[in-house]
Amino acid sequence: MNRRGDTAAALRICLVIEAGGGGASRHVMDLAGAFQQRGHHVHLIYSPVRADARHLAEIAALPVVAEPLEMHRSLGLHDVASARALGVAVRRAGPFDIVHGHSSKAGALVRLADIGTAKRVYTPHAFRGLDPGASLAARVLFNGAEIALGLRTDALIAVSGEELDFARRLHIADGRCHLIRNGVIHTPDVTREQARARLGLSADDIVIGFVGRLSYQKAPERFVEAMRRAMERVPRLRPVILGDGEHADAVERDIAATGMADRFVWHRQSRAQELLPAFDAVMMTSRYEGLSYVLLESLAAHVPIVTTDVAGAQDVIGDTGCGAIVPNDDTVVDRLVDTAILIGTDADAREAMAAAAARRSNEVNGMRMIDETERLYRSLIGPR
Repeated sequence: MNRRGDTAAALRICLVIEAGGGGASRHVMDLAGAFQQRGHHVHLIYSPVRADARHLAEIAALPVVAEPLEMHRSLGLHDVASARALGVAVRRAGPFDIVHGHSSKAGALVRLADIGTAKRVYTPHAFRGLDPGASLAARVLFNGAEIALGLRTDALIAVSGEELDFARRLHIADGRCHLIRNGVIHTPDVTREQARARLGLSADDIVIGFVGRLSYQKAPERFVEAMRRAMERVPRLRPVILGDGEHADAVERDIAATGMADRFVWHRQSRAQELLPAFDAVMMTSRYEGLSYVLLESLAAHVPIVTTDVAGAQDVIGDTGCGAIVPNDDTVVDRLVDTAILIGTDADAREAMAAAAARRSNEVNGMRMIDETERLYRSLIGPR
């Protein structure tokens, strides 16, 4: 019997992920822990290649069997070896009812590997084809691969309405796409004062933060430039960066070039959820997304959101008043600056958005994501 009192048979679930941190990893950690608590057998296969120290520590703390397997983000002949090794690992640890690949690389390997009779589930966590800056050749390559692999997919889970629409337009896994939006299921009990003390911020600072991997997708250079320009108009603004990644050196140079490096606060390895309550707003500058956990974690901390118009933004913010969505085009930095100035100068607007964020969190967060995923798994395997 599982935690919710459901007398249905326990499932045997294998979760596979290549990413070494970020929202996709957070999603998998939440699924693994929640399904294990409900009495299901959960096996996690992860790649140590890109895994950061915090990700590895979170895996070690899970109450599930976790197995490392070398997977690489880049395309290459190594993928043939990874797919073969994944098939061997799944058959050795199985049999499983469900093998669920997360993000493009793990999702591709799950569809290519020989995994026996298990149902193949795939969650993209942002199709590469959603990147507006991708070249035509790149889009043809990635979209073509998604269409081909969709033929070996029993269920594709889109985490936002925009991602679902994208899959349907391209006929990826036709008739087998499902919408299950992300949701935060754990919220640390941290006060605004405690979080600010950890960051060395005063009560009078107006804090706008960037949370995420420092990568091309997340476009942290937009955040640095927008905050440089906004601080020239509103000296009380303090920018905070929580994250690390392959663009960290470039971000460091960008900050130094602002001439305001002493105004920036940068924590590379801190757990973002425990520091979010310090913020007056989160600024998400991504080029493309599926449905970012940063949006959901911000709401859980009752923090307003300023975001580019990427997949998931309308799902989370829409017309709820909990934040602002700016065009993801050549005017993006100008619009981010305008919104940062508004937040820095209008206390009533900040208060209204924070209240709306608290209301919206009650609507989108919680165990809904776990419940919906479990129901989908059961519908795939049928009665037993």
